[in-house]
Amino acid sequence: MSTFTKRILPLALGVALVGGLIAGVAGTSFAQGDSTALSASHSESVADLTADAETDRIAAEALAAAKPVPCPARTTAKMCTLYRAALTASTAGKYKWDSIGCYRQDRLPYHPEGRACDLVYGTIGRRAAGDNLSDGTAMKNWLVKNHTKYKIDHIIWRGVIYSPNGNWKGHPQPNCNSGKITECHYDHVHVAVVR
Repeated sequence: MSTFTKRILPLALGVALVGGLIAGVAGTSFAQGDSTALSASHSESVADLTADAETDRIAAEALAAAKPVPCPARTTAKMCTLYRAALTASTAGKYKWDSIGCYRQDRLPYHPEGRACDLVYGTIGRRAAGDNLSDGTAMKNWLVKNHTKYKIDHIIWRGVIYSPNGNWKGHPQPNCNSGKITECHYDHVHVAVVR
């Protein structure tokens, strides 16, 4: 099965399910607990679905998933893909960042080219601590684990750079000391993708 089919088919079935529910129940009243059987076919297989509250919830989630998540302004397609995946993973894992900054002028090319984002845990200028520290570390770990899939160039968190140069194990960020909170990434995870 093609990647397109794997991604689009579940969404199409969800949309068809909602459309069928709307068309099928219009003008029909059901008592609480009543259900109706719906079916959808794909490749000679049939799935029987019961139109109850759970099915409605699943269909609503499928429709919600159909709306593309907007990407941060002026980011590249690769950065946008990574952003969407990181947002999904961090939301599911409950380690989502508090704010984000991507495109900006800088002496290095990553932010000006739209290839980098800073995922802020807590407040810029304040060292991440407690849940912010553990959440930022969880995000960094997810990014390192998925560096190949999302074409990540490098990640910086808490004065440590993770990149191919260090075999993704991390090496100290040059000229960093604990007093340089933002510059040394103690308040945010910096991630950049390749060109």
